[in-house]
Amino acid sequence: MLTFARAWLQEKLHRNERGQGSIEYVLLILGVVLFLIVAAFGLAGGLDAAVALVTDWISGVSPPAIPGT
Repeated sequence: MLTFARAWLQEKLHRNERGQGSIEYVLLILGVVLFLIVAAFGLAGGLDAAVALVTDWISGVSPPAIPGT
C-alpha cells in the first residue's frame, strides 16, 4: 500500500509544466492592470478636486506686466 501511495504522489508531483511560466506572467500582468484600474477609479475623486484647485488658482492669477510698455 505504501508503494502505491508513493507512486501516486510522485505521479502527481512530476507533471508536465511546459508553458507554465508564460501563464504566470500573463496572470501577473492581468493582476497589475486590474490593480491600476481599481486605483484609478479610487483616486478619481481626489484627482478631480486637485485639478479643480489648480484651475481656480491659474484663472485667478494675472500674467506679469510686459517690461518696457
